[in-house]
Amino acid sequence: MVPWTDDDVPDQTGRTAVVTGATSGLGLRVAEVLASKGARVVVTSRDPARGARALKRVQDASSDEGPELVMLDLGSLGSVRAAASAIRHRINDRLDIVVNNAGVMAPKFQYSANGIELQWATNVFGPAALTRLLLPAIVDVPGSRIVGVSSISHFAGRFDPGRLDADIAGEQYNPFAYYARTKLAALLYARELERHLRRTGAQTVSLAAHPGWSLTGIGTNADYGSDLAKRVMTGVTARVAQSAASGALPLLYAATAPGVRGGQYFGPNGVLELRGGPARAARSPSSRSDELGTALLRAIDELTGVARPAVRV
Repeated sequence: MVPWTDDDVPDQTGRTAVVTGATSGLGLRVAEVLASKGARVVVTSRDPARGARALKRVQDASSDEGPELVMLDLGSLGSVRAAASAIRHRINDRLDIVVNNAGVMAPKFQYSANGIELQWATNVFGPAALTRLLLPAIVDVPGSRIVGVSSISHFAGRFDPGRLDADIAGEQYNPFAYYARTKLAALLYARELERHLRRTGAQTVSLAAHPGWSLTGIGTNADYGSDLAKRVMTGVTARVAQSAASGALPLLYAATAPGVRGGQYFGPNGVLELRGGPARAARSPSSRSDELGTALLRAIDELTGVARPAVRV
């Protein structure tokens, strides 16, 4: 297989992209590359200072229209609604790419601003609500794409549709088990969104990607159970993981490569999909479950209050 690199990202002049969690790691790299190829990029951040620094990085990489910064905390539905409104206003309601990159990994237990376990709120419900609110700006744009970000850890994800409410409330909390569940849910949502888009005749497609084992800041606040375990994992990651630039390639491939189709899932092509160039990724049987998908959509409806558009908008 011929390697696919940043140089292979097609010209993005005239296109507009939203990249969440673009202050560091994968999101920042995706934003920089898209901007370097001519896209107008909207970057999001929870923190104004970090957002300003990231914006400068993306501005320096930009070859065409200047990027913009929108404040967004995916753990707060109020923030999600405000950000979606600001984005649609700034882009004149025309959007080509959404990369739902932002997320948290295995923190100590805490609730979001809306009383939902933080990983479910930030990794699943916030991105789903944002995507639904942005759909009117993207759904009729030819060649447009919505990219969800999952993880190889989704294979370990398990949740029972009958007790999804209890899970979201944080019962029997285990940080890494919850992370795996939310990454399974992210992959399920990308599938359910693609099915909805096809039923409604939309121009956009929904697909997903994962970065393998990449050196990013997402594990900085993870709860490893002890300081020793955290030091060991940090050391192993520093020696084994690929760079954030390499980990971003499957996301960029999903967002821009010619010939991709809705419903596809991309990741690194190396052993166990831990590292390597972008290729089709393996996915668990649970990520194709109609039962889990239906339960997830019902929970998103109820907990976000953002309805699924019933018809093409």
